[in-house]
Amino acid sequence: MAKKKVAPSRLAKERKAQVRGLLAFSLTVFFIKILWLSSKVGRGLLGADGENYVEALTGLLSEGFFSEQGKLSYWPAGYPILMWPIAAISESNLAFIVGIIQSLIFALSVWFFASELSASSLKRFTWPAAIILSFSPTLSLNSVAIGYEVTSASLLLLAISLFLRQVRLRKSSILNWENSLASFAIAISCFMQPRILLLALGIIIPFSIYHFRGRAIPIFLAFTLSIVAIAPAIMILRNIEANGYAATSTNLGVTMNIGAGPGSTGGYTNKATGVPCEAIAGNAAEQDSHRVGCVLKWYLENPGKSPKLFLNKFLYHWSPWFGPLANGTMARNPWLQFHPFAESAKTQEGFEIVNGGLGKTISWAWVLGSLALLVYGFIALRRRGGVSTLLAWYLFIPVLLNTGSSMGTIGDHRFRIPTLTLSILLQLFGLHAIFERKLFKRELDGKVRLAQGLNWKGRGQGDNLQP
Repeated sequence: MAKKKVAPSRLAKERKAQVRGLLAFSLTVFFIKILWLSSKVGRGLLGADGENYVEALTGLLSEGFFSEQGKLSYWPAGYPILMWPIAAISESNLAFIVGIIQSLIFALSVWFFASELSASSLKRFTWPAAIILSFSPTLSLNSVAIGYEVTSASLLLLAISLFLRQVRLRKSSILNWENSLASFAIAISCFMQPRILLLALGIIIPFSIYHFRGRAIPIFLAFTLSIVAIAPAIMILRNIEANGYAATSTNLGVTMNIGAGPGSTGGYTNKATGVPCEAIAGNAAEQDSHRVGCVLKWYLENPGKSPKLFLNKFLYHWSPWFGPLANGTMARNPWLQFHPFAESAKTQEGFEIVNGGLGKTISWAWVLGSLALLVYGFIALRRRGGVSTLLAWYLFIPVLLNTGSSMGTIGDHRFRIPTLTLSILLQLFGLHAIFERKLFKRELDGKVRLAQGLNWKGRGQGDNLQP
């Protein structure tokens, strides 16, 4: 019997109901987090660089936009600038209000992405994606802490959703609200951390090639990147006026130097690290560029040592938040307040178990399993064809570029948070593909056995052939 076709109007009503349900779910999780945040001391949480951002903010409050406060030039000034209006209104409630805004951005980005999935051939993943992202301990809990990482992850997910929406609606125009909002979301992310531009190119370029043809591609890229470029341009102009040099920040050379040199492990260590580099006269930007050059020169002159450092950085980037393999600056991860292994490690016996052979085995299984699921998810999603292939590249390329960025600087598991939404989705698709393959094999085996049984019953009694 042929399956009954569902009326388009009914499908539209079902999708609208699902979208409303997704919104209610996301907002419920959001309000629960805000209630939890309000119970914390000071109603706020600081991330890894929280004090540095707050100190930079004091410079803006006391001296204005062109403040010469050192933290505003050493680190990108975008994140403190975004907090500045909030602090000007209520400095005492800064952390709480920032937590609310960041958590709301996260909730709405997850909702919008899930809503786009519900209208695609991947609609079966709608609720799993919404649930796993919303309840990801590191993503969800860090969205209320002072720090740019989760908000950048949210904005990248929002940009992907807006590009997917254009593909679904077959919009061929370049000047539309989806392109404008996606570009603005990426610009804000780059304003907080300029290296995000590298990751964003992994979204913008594939979309332009997939969705546009001919001359429309460079026009789209010019339109999008001109909006995105506003973010670093503001920081450069601020530094020119405040400090007399053109740079977004001056910490790249220091970061690269930590992860290089004969005494380096590729990650954070108590040992002295760095490469030989003669001091030069000049401003902070010139010294930073000189230090970058010294590090690059050392890599070229020490080809035998470089591969091991790059491998270590790769592993540190993907290391767990806690345990014997962990390396990075996630000690303030709120998830560690609830992590069962972190609690058990507080006793001597628990510490020996967590950091011993069993703990190392679990950690390695977690790292290798996560990477295997991610790669398999990309392959499985790409094989589906159509918009699924586009989404596969959307998710995979920024993750790959972000990993490469860590390998070029320093291995820190905190650096993978800006693409954590994307890597989690790839792992979700990978996990589903594994179960789907097992289910298909089980169904196929069942059909083979059934066919063999029917074939056996249909034979004559004098037939000596084996079934």
